[in-house]
Amino acid sequence: MTPQQQTINGFLVDVFRDVLRLEERSVCAGAPELSLTELHVLEAARSVSETHGGTMADVAAALGVTSGTLTIAAKTLEHKGYVRRERDETDRRRVTLRLTDKALPALRRHAEFHRALVANATARLDDEELRALTKALGSLRGFFDSL
Repeated sequence: MTPQQQTINGFLVDVFRDVLRLEERSVCAGAPELSLTELHVLEAARSVSETHGGTMADVAAALGVTSGTLTIAAKTLEHKGYVRRERDETDRRRVTLRLTDKALPALRRHAEFHRALVANATARLDDEELRALTKALGSLRGFFDSL
């Protein structure tokens, strides 16, 4: 690796670790019984329900996990009162994951964390720097998507 690539590597490792640590702290402050992974399941369930109906299979696909893995997480979240699993009346094989009112404050706090993160990360950038950052992050996203 070139010295520049080593610097970028160190930066990415630090940023990913710091974001996860701060994100978890943000979540735990308002819902200490939730893990960051569980919060991401809630986010995926909300997102998928807005676009695809929110079946367990859709949520598992959105998260890139197996249906079995999601079932375990959904059972835990249901026990904690954050989701309900509902069977489709016409096709009993289809199970929809529904958020309860208890999930909404945690999702709002998490969304606020991300808004503050982006606002702070971009506050001192001019338009050209913002375009360059967007392009670089798009390339990084493309790499992740290709794996």
